[in-house]
Amino acid sequence: MIIFGRRLAKKNEALIPMSNGNIRYILKNFTRRHRVSITDDNNREVWYTFTKPHRTILYMLGFILVIFAASLLVAAFTTVLDIVPGYDGIDSRRQMVENIIRLDSLERELNYMRVYTDNVAQIMEGRGPVVRSHTPADQERISTEKELVAPSSLDSLLRNQMEKSDRYGLNTKSERTKPSNEEMVCPVGATVVERFTPALGRYGVRLSVADIQQVCAVGSGTVVLCVYETHGYTLQIQHSSNFLSTYRGLGQAHKRVGERVEAGQAIGATWNEETHSGNSTEIEIEFWFDGKAVDPEHYITF
Repeated sequence: MIIFGRRLAKKNEALIPMSNGNIRYILKNFTRRHRVSITDDNNREVWYTFTKPHRTILYMLGFILVIFAASLLVAAFTTVLDIVPGYDGIDSRRQMVENIIRLDSLERELNYMRVYTDNVAQIMEGRGPVVRSHTPADQERISTEKELVAPSSLDSLLRNQMEKSDRYGLNTKSERTKPSNEEMVCPVGATVVERFTPALGRYGVRLSVADIQQVCAVGSGTVVLCVYETHGYTLQIQHSSNFLSTYRGLGQAHKRVGERVEAGQAIGATWNEETHSGNSTEIEIEFWFDGKAVDPEHYITF
């Protein structure tokens, strides 16, 4: 049992217990020393000390503040809150901070994009670009007010050059030029047996090749197709200027998809295991430009 009592002036005087005291007594003797003792069941004192009530309260408040500060530090710099049910923990707070940073960066990029589109609109209207001003008070904001910059002679000269209908002009449509017949190489020595007739579904020329011969690429390019079909191998080579050459009915294919070939380089042969010397075979050559079939005889003399 713990007994609180006020210490008297003389040692031999009895201890006045505070158990029957009231608030008025506690407030009146708030700064006086009192004895705090612990007794057992036989009312024998086993421990005692002297203290003042206001000091005891201050010690208790200080202890509570220390516990509170330690709890905050543990919650802020450790993962102990991750094990608390229903609490998001540090990972959620970290993700929240990263999302806020992303949103801020996105807003800045949108501001830059808005100024860019304003500049384009101004230039398309024949006016000067928008002024981008960074004031010391707000370095991150961009003024999108359409304050026009007076055009200079160099700006006018550049505008005239870009609007001309030449190779690099804004009003010029991009046109690909077909390869000339001087750039093409005859793929094989043969005789034309069927000519280019798109109306009949023949998008190339059929050639009769005597004996065993190698088939060469008509120009430099990259092999984009190599498959085996009913009548032999079919190869396709992608050339520059969106020009495509197709070789059908080959007995053998020497190149694979993705390989680079040069003009006149062998890409296959007209013979296979069933073809013997002295026998003729037929192959077909197709030329395609910008997705449309063109007559190979306009480029090559077979």
